[in-house]
Amino acid sequence: MDLPDAILVTDTSVLVNFLRIDRMELLRDLPCRFVVTDHASGELTDFYPEQVERFNAALAAGYVEACTVTDEAALDIFGRLTGTTRLGVGESATIAHAMVTGAGVAIDDRRAINEARRIAEGLVIVRTADLMVRMIQEAMLTVEEADAIKDDWAANHRFRIPVASFAEMM
Repeated sequence: MDLPDAILVTDTSVLVNFLRIDRMELLRDLPCRFVVTDHASGELTDFYPEQVERFNAALAAGYVEACTVTDEAALDIFGRLTGTTRLGVGESATIAHAMVTGAGVAIDDRRAINEARRIAEGLVIVRTADLMVRMIQEAMLTVEEADAIKDDWAANHRFRIPVASFAEMM
């Protein structure tokens, strides 16, 4: 999948993957801006307190940007998405903000991706694996380095990318 050189509204799932391995500079170095809604950052605080310090450092360094969902249309979409009880507030806010602002979405949750595709035809959706492929393409990481990160996620952080090597995705 081609990663846009624009804005990606980033869900907690993608953020946590990079926070856990202390590699937020990888997001900084991609040719797009990463925006995190207050709802997604709230999930981070509530469910991943050990990552809050790294997240705050990434915000302060400008690796990611914070935003508050205040647009009436976005709040309407947010309300509809959270009303289904299929998605959390972070996923719902991320999708709603991206839809209204014309940004893409960086998200790994399968249920949220399916819901986003259902309600927002044409919405650019990227996963952590797509970001890693782009990092390889941009020569930020070698395939071997990316595979080592993938293996670390699987062994230590309960996140799996279903390929033996990123070489399969190139």
